[in-house]
Amino acid sequence: MASLTVSNATAGFIARGHPWVRPDRFTRGLDRLQPGEAVDLVDQRQRPLASALADPQAEICARVYARQPGVAFDAAAALRRAWTRRAALHGDPATDCYRVVHGEADGLPGVRIERFGSVIVVLLLAGCAEPWLETILATTQELFPHAQVLLRTHRDDLRRSAVADRAYGAWSIDPERIVPGRELGATYPLRPLGGLATGLYCDQRATRVRLGALASGRTVLNLFAYTGAFSIHLLRAGASRAVDVDSASVALARGAEAAGLNGVAERRVGVRDDCRRFLERSQERFDLVLCDPPTSSQGDDGWILRRDYPGLLALCLQALAPAGLLIACVNTLGGKPFPLTQELGAAAEAQGLVLRPEPGFALAADIPQLEGFPEGRPYRLAALRRA
Repeated sequence: MASLTVSNATAGFIARGHPWVRPDRFTRGLDRLQPGEAVDLVDQRQRPLASALADPQAEICARVYARQPGVAFDAAAALRRAWTRRAALHGDPATDCYRVVHGEADGLPGVRIERFGSVIVVLLLAGCAEPWLETILATTQELFPHAQVLLRTHRDDLRRSAVADRAYGAWSIDPERIVPGRELGATYPLRPLGGLATGLYCDQRATRVRLGALASGRTVLNLFAYTGAFSIHLLRAGASRAVDVDSASVALARGAEAAGLNGVAERRVGVRDDCRRFLERSQERFDLVLCDPPTSSQGDDGWILRRDYPGLLALCLQALAPAGLLIACVNTLGGKPFPLTQELGAAAEAQGLVLRPEPGFALAADIPQLEGFPEGRPYRLAALRRA
């Protein structure tokens, strides 16, 4: 295997578990490498560190797939190991929407694979995985012989590029096709062939499980509700009423469709509105407030998380009933992190409220984490109960 020399600072990050290499003035050997080539990472004294896939022209120029140097890359074997780890989910009649591969944590850098019922989406996130795609697609089809396998290209480090889809095998892509998917016993009309907005975010399944245990008899406010998966699960778990607020009428319509399929439509209300305006006008207090905003949005008054989230969090606390629970999320993990806990603390202090952490929130087993790699988390979550 070829070698790639990294700085001592980068070597320290690698030793602590971070799998990414960003080129700096101490990086040596990139000009000799091809995208997807397996390399040994070595420090400035040429001491071996780990095995990685190279991506010479990218902002992240190498991604670790094995913590030991000199390990040959075997995409098919890594995928089969990831599939085996999720054996309990493959045969679960209540859930057929979940993550099959979580990138670097499963030894497949730059790749994410998700199942949505009868469709498997292989998401290419980095050029280092591109030479291995045919092996990954063929192995995926072998593991899920009756599924339709879709390749979706969306480079995380090239966010301005368009999403490109390709069917693996002899079938055609219909973006409007509805694919029934199940999660925790609920049925969702998904559109996994129509881009990134499939209709369900599988990475929040464990959060829904935890909240379901607290839902009986509670009222729910679901902000940035999208298609309302949180509300549907909580209503099925015994919540008395749920209000979905979103600025996208299409998302709310899909939420209404899902609520009807699951027999909870009479207890679910959809409101097309800017979440800030809704909270400013509403006098109702809710037992459970969910706030999971995007990083940015062009609709209505526009939304920029770093600018607008502090004020929205203060409004969320005002909408919280005594002993109510607030779930606040941040999905932007790169760059300077948004100070979620600090902003919530400042908002509570300004309103004279006492908030207590609510335990028991964690990621599901199909989203494994690497120590020292915060970018591997799909979101950060604060669960705080009003005293």
